[in-house]
Amino acid sequence: MADEQKSNPLVQYFLLDKYWRQYLIIFGLILLISTLFPHGKALKYSYQVNDITREPIIAPFTFSILKSEERLQKDLDEQKKSVSYIFNRNDEIVAKQTDALGEFFAITNELRHAIWRLEESKRLVYERRYHKQYEKARSEFVSDSTNLYILTNEFHRLYSFTVDKPDWLTYVTPAQDPKNMKDLDRNTDRVIQICKNRWTEGIYDIAISDITSNKVTVNQSDVPDLASPQSFNDLQMAWTKARKELLSVFSDGDIFRDLGYDLIVEFMKPNLLFDLEITERRQIESLNKVPRSQGVVLENELIVDANIMITDDVLQKLNSLSVAVTKQETNSGWVKIAWSFLGRIILLSVVVSLFFAFLVVYRVTIFRDWKLVLLISIVFLLQLGLAHIFVIRLEWSEYLIPVTVGAMTLTILFDARIGFMATTSMAILMGLMMGQNIDLVIVSLFTATIAVYNIRQLRKRSQLFITMFALIAASIFVVLGLGLFKEHNWLTMLNDIQLLTINSILAPIVTYGMIGLFEILFEVTTDLTLIELLDYDNPLLKRSQQETNGTFNHSIVVGNLAESCANAIGAHSLLCRVGAYYHDIGKIVKSEYFIENQYGGENKHDSLTHTMSARIIRAHVKEGLRLAQEYALPKLVSDFIPMHHGTTRVEYFYRMALKDAEETGATVDESAFRYPGPKPNTKETGILMICEAVEAAVRSIKQPDIFKIEAMIDKIIKGRIDDGQLNECPLTLDELNKIKGTVDGNIGMLPVLRGIYHIRIEYPDDPKNPASA
Repeated sequence: MADEQKSNPLVQYFLLDKYWRQYLIIFGLILLISTLFPHGKALKYSYQVNDITREPIIAPFTFSILKSEERLQKDLDEQKKSVSYIFNRNDEIVAKQTDALGEFFAITNELRHAIWRLEESKRLVYERRYHKQYEKARSEFVSDSTNLYILTNEFHRLYSFTVDKPDWLTYVTPAQDPKNMKDLDRNTDRVIQICKNRWTEGIYDIAISDITSNKVTVNQSDVPDLASPQSFNDLQMAWTKARKELLSVFSDGDIFRDLGYDLIVEFMKPNLLFDLEITERRQIESLNKVPRSQGVVLENELIVDANIMITDDVLQKLNSLSVAVTKQETNSGWVKIAWSFLGRIILLSVVVSLFFAFLVVYRVTIFRDWKLVLLISIVFLLQLGLAHIFVIRLEWSEYLIPVTVGAMTLTILFDARIGFMATTSMAILMGLMMGQNIDLVIVSLFTATIAVYNIRQLRKRSQLFITMFALIAASIFVVLGLGLFKEHNWLTMLNDIQLLTINSILAPIVTYGMIGLFEILFEVTTDLTLIELLDYDNPLLKRSQQETNGTFNHSIVVGNLAESCANAIGAHSLLCRVGAYYHDIGKIVKSEYFIENQYGGENKHDSLTHTMSARIIRAHVKEGLRLAQEYALPKLVSDFIPMHHGTTRVEYFYRMALKDAEETGATVDESAFRYPGPKPNTKETGILMICEAVEAAVRSIKQPDIFKIEAMIDKIIKGRIDDGQLNECPLTLDELNKIKGTVDGNIGMLPVLRGIYHIRIEYPDDPKNPASA
């Protein structure tokens, strides 16, 4: 009985002492997912518009009907508008800016006098150039020039808006003695009066478009003024009115028409200051008084009968009941909460175990690696976490959940079966999270299946982006099906299609980024990495091609054989080809000792003992692993280097050693002629072992025909089985037969070898017509 349990794979792979990390990760995943789910009883009342009720829903207790988000937001907006914005009229600003304007004109007048004095000094210097008062005149000229320089710099520093306008230079340069010019006083009075007119009306310090209240309150003197926002000006409106008044006051051609507007823009500041703190406090107080409910449902009142379509009003009542139930459960005590939490854990364990049981039974090599279990759990958690944030927290549409990202990520990282099984579990979990949302489950499964199908055999990175269009088409198809079946309106279906289209475009891009991150963090080798390793410009492949051309060509042929064999039994054909390309890279180190790289001349093995020759041949495995590490080959690929020989013998030199031993009576140490292993432990490494041996053996056949080749294949496969080389490999006898292939088939070894050696099938002669041959 104990032996039976030990041989039972389910018992073996559920051993806690061996896989405690995996179980801890899975249990942690279930705990984290459970925190994303709403309380169990609230799910009972979770429906969507146009859903059909499964049973009559009767109010278990009296509860308030909450307003819908749109209705509540509308009421809040209306209430917010009723709270007037508070402004304080500040007369100090008016006085300060009026004084500033007066000071500007005073400095302008002083500048005019300085310019006039300099011109007079210049004239006197010229007139008195031969007079005894010349030095005095010259001294006054220098003094006036220095004074003007200082005044001009100060003027430009204080009023930078005048620097780039030539009109200001014209204005401050007097045409006559400034004492006789009266325009400065007149312009001063007019500009100040225009500004005062606007200040009297009132100028906001915020844009009038930013005022959302129906009324504004202006605090001035002892009595606040309650008025319409349009009763006062914002700064832009005040400038416009001032400009119009300026044009009416000054005649055409007057230079001060434009200069006066410069002064108004510079000096006319807002005098109605917005009191943000008081306004917000009053708004909050007012908004808190807005009722959140719009009626009640009494205890035992029928909310909706069975088999009735859910309307917007009924849905609002059900949502209100869910909120009330959740609040009641929260306040019901820790015992009830604990039972509810336990039920949630059990339910989630059932769903999650569907996927991980699949791993244990069909992908046990993945389950054995706790890092890969952690990787899968992270994808689960990210997927469900985004679903929780998008739909429950942000209240976005469920069609924005990137379901296909998880499906494509797991398919690329592992395989299509894992991608599909994981998506099925995640779709069920998301459907439960959204309250038995069968629409989400259907859409998720269909779109994810299309995504998995499109990238199940990833050979080009462009496939990721071609998948975009397939997902868009799938989205349109499934939404139309659900919409027509449930009689949704066309606007709703169009909106769902738009959301799924956005999802379809972003999903491959996000997937591409996630794959690169997971490859680095968890050392997973994806098909994208394998495709890059097939590039002949890869440094290691290029070196192999240049230094061991014979071995390189041998690897290419073995790659063709291995890929065909993998296709015959559904193994990873791309991995087989990549493994074949790199399985003999260790021969780079001493390439001249291998027959395929010897092009005539002396055979280096002729001067060595058979044991030494075997040691050199065997060393290519060790050197290959060293080069694989040096060039950072993934472990998935470097495993092919030792496993393609397993623990087989270097047969030629072993037999030569036996022959010499018979003549001398010495003994031969077989272990000195055996490769160190390990034996192949996957279908792919087992395929390569057979293909590598077959390719080398077939090349040694003189005048090969299909019968000799088939016999050689049988001999090699039988020899590997008898030697126990395939004991750890999951290849079955039926699969070995498929690997061999048939002469008239197109998969397996025989069709490839037939093409390599150009062998035609010979048909027997017709006995009635010998010439027909």
